Amino acid sequence: MTRAECFRLLNLPADSTDAQIRKQYKKLALRLHPDVNPDPLAHEVFIKLGKAVEILLNPDYKESVAEEKRTSRRAANESEEERLERMRMAKMRYEQQKMQQARDNNRYFVSLTSGMRWSIYKYIMRISLVLSLALSTEFFLPMHYEHDVLLGSSKSLNNGIIKGNITGIELQNRGKYYVQNNIYAWKYAYPEVIIETTWFLHTPVKMITSDDFTRYRTPFDFHIRSIRFGLIILFLVPLYPYLIRRKTLSFVFLYHLSFWGVGTIATYILLTQGRIWHLLTLGFL
Repeated sequence: MTRAECFRLLNLPADSTDAQIRKQYKKLALRLHPDVNPDPLAHEVFIKLGKAVEILLNPDYKESVAEEKRTSRRAANESEEERLERMRMAKMRYEQQKMQQARDNNRYFVSLTSGMRWSIYKYIMRISLVLSLALSTEFFLPMHYEHDVLLGSSKSLNNGIIKGNITGIELQNRGKYYVQNNIYAWKYAYPEVIIETTWFLHTPVKMITSDDFTRYRTPFDFHIRSIRFGLIILFLVPLYPYLIRRKTLSFVFLYHLSFWGVGTIATYILLTQGRIWHLLTLGFL
């Protein structure tokens, strides 16, 4: 479509400004838009209007169209030898670009799988496997029972991961946690409580309170055990890039996910609430 045809389609003179072109396009588009005018012919004209405005307002488009025409004219006038030479040069440039891209990809792959960065990655992979194994085997191991003192509880209610109605409590030794809202379990109970925790990571699972007649077991929420299935799978992710080590998009994606995402989560888990010491002592301390 030439510029003259575009102006005729928009019903504008050839010296119209960009503002006039936009104004006329809006006016016609309101009448021909498919949401307003269901006529198929109107829909076809609407598409042509968009193309005409693109040609008239986009200088890059105008230059590319002109260059395309010049290239077509040159191609029509060139000899067979010139055409073959042009194709040979184009193929050579393509092969050079392909080789350069392969060298860049190889250099990047080597930077990921060698030196200090790869050593750090191997540590992340090993620590993640240990955490995944610990979280998995805790299903079959006995619980720890630790004594603590309940200092108080919050009156506000929240939605938890395991339970739909949870509230905050504060323990003397462990600090603040969330448990299933059951105020009668501790309202008339003794402040001394027993915390049931997992074997390796000492993650609190239930709080045991008692009065003169009854013992209550209140589940904890918002802790590692409440998302343990997701963590077990997540901590297995670094093993895949370590085993395949191929120059693929999946390797690069999972490598960075493991290096920055899994590594950060694993470091946080180990360095909080004394979990690194629990693991080093196999859960006995």
